[in-house]
Amino acid sequence: MKPLLVIALAIAVGYVSYEYVYPPFADAMKFTKHVPKKEEPKKEIAVAPAPKPVVKKEPKIVMAEPKPEPKPEMKPEEPKPEMPKVPEPPPADPNAFVAPVFPPVDELTQNWAVVPKGFFNTPKQVTMKKDLELKMQMGKATAATIFKSGTKIFVMGQEGANLVVGASAGSPMRGLVAMDDTDFKEVFSAAYEQVKIVQTENARKAHEYRLASAERAKNAPASASGGGGSSNDKPTKDADGAYPLLLASMKSGEVTEIKPDNIKSWGDPAQEKIDGAEYWTVNVKYETQTMFGKFETEAQARIKNGRVEKWVYTGSGEVVP
Repeated sequence: MKPLLVIALAIAVGYVSYEYVYPPFADAMKFTKHVPKKEEPKKEIAVAPAPKPVVKKEPKIVMAEPKPEPKPEMKPEEPKPEMPKVPEPPPADPNAFVAPVFPPVDELTQNWAVVPKGFFNTPKQVTMKKDLELKMQMGKATAATIFKSGTKIFVMGQEGANLVVGASAGSPMRGLVAMDDTDFKEVFSAAYEQVKIVQTENARKAHEYRLASAERAKNAPASASGGGGSSNDKPTKDADGAYPLLLASMKSGEVTEIKPDNIKSWGDPAQEKIDGAEYWTVNVKYETQTMFGKFETEAQARIKNGRVEKWVYTGSGEVVP
């Protein structure tokens, strides 16, 4: 409690001394009492408004319109070289010979599975390609025979991929040998090629004969109509397009190779002078059986005095059996 009183008393003495004792003493000693300056009110300094930023207007760039580029002068087109003209094929000659078309050997034989039976009508000789022991049989008797490579053997028929063979053309003994163990395919193909040549040549001659026949018909005397008893009577067709006179010749056996059911087409009658004699002629196309199957053949009926005098092949001029 005492310290507080001492402190309070000290403060009071100090205050009285400062207020009442210090001023006379300060005047005597020419001291000035420190009086806090009154702060003058701050003058407001007028701040000039900040100048607006001058926006420089960029000059407008006027884009000049591009001048059209001068068009390149068009040079006159150089004349293109003319393409060589391909000559047009000449018109087909209606009188030209057209060769017959033959099936290839593989098609004809069905890849050698079915050789035309006519080929075996007469035994054909083939050559063995390897040594083989063949069992030859006649009835119940069986004999084994060795055939060396290069040996000739006769072929009488076919059983699948095998050939029916015999040691000779007239031998009653028969055996089987694989087709590929012989030169049978080569023999057959060579014979087929030869027949194709002959058939093509016959067709060419038949074509030439028809042209010559047409030319002869132009110079023949005018035909006379009539019944059927004179040489001048023109053969007539029936309702089916066939010639009764020619059919009668076939049925009577005057020709055996040509049958009514194998005729493919009937020609028109023409009047011709052949070897000094006047005939009515009619060409017929028919199928004939050969060792290689059926082939189309042409024959001519020569009619004189109201009957068929003879049948000839138009290709060779030979008489048709």
